[in-house]
Amino acid sequence: MKKLKVGDQVDAIFLGCTKNCEVVEITDKQLYKLQMACGTFLPNVTWYKLLDEKQKKNKPWYIVKYTGHTKVKVLEKDRIQSSDLENHIQKQKDFLRGNVVK
Repeated sequence: MKKLKVGDQVDAIFLGCTKNCEVVEITDKQLYKLQMACGTFLPNVTWYKLLDEKQKKNKPWYIVKYTGHTKVKVLEKDRIQSSDLENHIQKQKDFLRGNVVK
């Protein structure tokens, strides 16, 4: 039972089948949001050892094993050049004044 980080790979039980999942969000101290390899998200997942007897029988998904860590993918946003932005704003102002250039 390990405290997980975003990007960690774990084996989780989903409806009785073991699936490889990745931690995509930490929602609470021991609650995680996982994404399966097929793309399905599992909310409020915790370790099996932390569940009480009633939850062990009724919980549809839980973490059973830590398998490793992958590097987190960072999405880079396209940056707009300030000169391009100023040109577009000027074109909008001209259009609103009625100066349409074809």
